[in-house]
Amino acid sequence: SACTTASRGGRGGRVVRALEAVGLARKGEGGRWVERAHAATQAEGYEPSVLPVNTHGGLLGFGAPWEVPAMYNVIEACDQLLGTAGQRQVGDVRRALVYGNGGIFSHSAVAIL
Repeated sequence: SACTTASRGGRGGRVVRALEAVGLARKGEGGRWVERAHAATQAEGYEPSVLPVNTHGGLLGFGAPWEVPAMYNVIEACDQLLGTAGQRQVGDVRRALVYGNGGIFSHSAVAIL
C-alpha cells in the first residue's frame, strides 16, 4: 500500500514516524494508522471533529516561506484552544499537537499545547 511504502522513507515517512513518535500509532504501524484514518474520512457520515487535521486548510493557502509554516500551525492551535477559530472551530478542544520539520533529514519539532 502507499502508506506502508511511505513509512520506509521520503516525505510520507516523516509523517508516519511522527505519528508513531507522539503515540498516535505504535511503532511500525503508522502507515496502517494513516490508511485507517483516511478510510474513515471517506466514510458516509464522517464528522471532521472526530479527527481534526489542518483545521486552517493546510499550508497550500499560505504559500511556503521556509521559516514560517510551523507558526501558522501554532497560531491555528492557539485559536482552537481559545475558541476563536470561527467556522473552523472544533468543539471541546483541550489539547493541540503541532508538528513541523525543517527540511529533509534535518530537524523536527513537536509542540503540545
